[in-house]
Amino acid sequence: MKFIIKDNSQEPKMLPMEGRAQNGDYYQVNSKYLIKNGSPFLPVMGEFHFSRWHPDEWEEAILKMKAGGVDIAATYVFWIHHEERQGEFDFTGSRNLRRFLETCKELDMPVWLRIGPWCHGEARNGGFPDWIAKGGFPLRQNHPEYLKHVKNYWTKLAEQAEGMMCKDGGPIIGIQLENEYGHCYDRPKTREEGFAHLRTLKEMAVELGFVTPYYTVTAWGGAYVLDGETLPVYGGYVDAPWAQHTKEQPASEQFLFIPFHDDKTIGSDLAQGVEQVEKDTDTAPYLTAELGGGLQVTAHRRTYPYPEDIEAQALCMLGAGANLIGYYMYHGGYNPDGRYSTLQESKATGYYNDLPIKSYDFQTCIRESGLLNKSYGKVKKWHLLIRDFQEILAPTDVYLPDQKPSSPEDLETVRAAVRHNHQTGAGFLFINNHQRKRQMQPHQNWSCRLSFDNHTIELDGIDIATDDCLVIPYNLPMGATVLEKTNASLLCRLGDYCIFYTDNEPRYQFSGQPGKVITLSTWEAERAYKFGDKLLIADCALYEKNGEIYALSQKAKEEIIAYGTDGERRTITVEFNQVEVGVNFAELGDGKSEDEVYKAYQVKLEAVDPSQVHELYLKIDYLGDKAEVYHQDQLIADWFTTGDDWYLALKRYGYPQELELRIYPSNEDVYFDLPVEHGWELKAISAVSGARAKVNL
Repeated sequence: MKFIIKDNSQEPKMLPMEGRAQNGDYYQVNSKYLIKNGSPFLPVMGEFHFSRWHPDEWEEAILKMKAGGVDIAATYVFWIHHEERQGEFDFTGSRNLRRFLETCKELDMPVWLRIGPWCHGEARNGGFPDWIAKGGFPLRQNHPEYLKHVKNYWTKLAEQAEGMMCKDGGPIIGIQLENEYGHCYDRPKTREEGFAHLRTLKEMAVELGFVTPYYTVTAWGGAYVLDGETLPVYGGYVDAPWAQHTKEQPASEQFLFIPFHDDKTIGSDLAQGVEQVEKDTDTAPYLTAELGGGLQVTAHRRTYPYPEDIEAQALCMLGAGANLIGYYMYHGGYNPDGRYSTLQESKATGYYNDLPIKSYDFQTCIRESGLLNKSYGKVKKWHLLIRDFQEILAPTDVYLPDQKPSSPEDLETVRAAVRHNHQTGAGFLFINNHQRKRQMQPHQNWSCRLSFDNHTIELDGIDIATDDCLVIPYNLPMGATVLEKTNASLLCRLGDYCIFYTDNEPRYQFSGQPGKVITLSTWEAERAYKFGDKLLIADCALYEKNGEIYALSQKAKEEIIAYGTDGERRTITVEFNQVEVGVNFAELGDGKSEDEVYKAYQVKLEAVDPSQVHELYLKIDYLGDKAEVYHQDQLIADWFTTGDDWYLALKRYGYPQELELRIYPSNEDVYFDLPVEHGWELKAISAVSGARAKVNL
């Protein structure tokens, strides 16, 4: 396999979008990458919906995101969550936008605010209140009645966000206008109307005080972009739970290296055959905002995002030149209670899918329970790499080899891409050997050639196992020396050391004196956290707060490996105060809800002293299509069966001692990825305590 590396790129053009934060940080953008304080800036952005999480738990959620390598928290602001009935605004509890922004400011987490007005996000009416959706006037157009209501709503949002723009010392560095505009739901009649409406929204947002360095719009599927005024952002999902069938999807192109990939399947359930809007991909950087960190289940499709899927998709986007890695979702949640209706997407409201009333778990990196998914550690590898090498990585050009896979069903050809920095001579070889629900062929002692105008580089001795995702550097500056080539993947820097990982015998070739390297296994790399000048490896959640590191675990003891800048490896033992909580259940009998029958169970738990536990989870093992949990006759949680374990976090409900569980019988006409046993019963239920302990380094 050969890569022809020619420097045909032009000097990137500066774009008319910039802003200075109160702390002095200066944000810019050119046609290739984002810029912070004059240097290339390649951030990781993770979606987290504040109104779908308990406000007392926002802090820990954000700290987990930061520990996972997330640089920016993106969040929708759903109109229906704040003005469910006209004129009745609600910014209390989980809807308290200002408190959320203040929390992000305190934790030094920048925010990308997605203010709609239409959001989608599997919310009722896509986030529109019923009175807007049924208002009788054109939506998402420059109609006076619609714009009047938008301005009134955004005025209230602006009041909540006053002083929270980065220029004023707040955390907001970017604003997204609309979502999938021109691609989904109430599209404009003409291109001219579409561009005019976006421009009106942009002017309105600025007039009301939403003044930030960056403005974005989603660009997939022919959506509208204002060149020079908004940056296009792209996305991709490993499957389509919104697809209107119960069959397995074809092999996806998300696992190929495709520069400027446009996943037109996003929102295809709501797409309305809009005329494609051509975009010049040389005028703006390749940014992503909706790489599926998971998949939200629907009633008819219980797709499961295998952690390897999420890892490989992110790698393919990065390897293909993406210069903003943005996940939707990165942190799951659950819908708030509506005053006048439930707040989930449903067929009853004219949409194509039925979703859980409460659960918005999304099977993503951080689950609805707050527990970490395996995908959290797998993509954290890329985040650590990006943060320490973004100044080399962001300005690179992308090169594809002379041998490319013929299709996603080609399971033999090595899938590879190179990102080369012509100024430094350094680069990165990206290899993906994973295809969702397929078995890729392994390759032993594989090699490729990088052909430059006056020399070649042979990258050889690379073993590629099935499902491997590799990032192998070459000509990497390491202090006074240069790493010419290796067969190990790069993770991060630690002082004068570079951290690599491989499950094979590592080889390092330097141009001069050997550089300082530490080699981990892949298992260790996926559990590696970097806090300042410390690299910790833990099979549990870690986060840092006020200079202290905390561990979260359901075990009595965790062994944590620690590295400092001296390169020495040592082991730290952390002990946790776990408590046992008894649980029992009894069947109450059958019931009926909206023409659906269910079996009801009474669940009783022993009393919990909140000072003795950090969290308490119910692990619920049942057979059936779905289940619901009630406390004092109020629905507090639900779950669509997927074949995955269900953990229900109880702290947010005040550690209730008595619950009612309703189980609905299995449905044959449902697509599952994981094996699912059909039936209609509660098999077992247990309580699992979660504890927090300080890590003493």
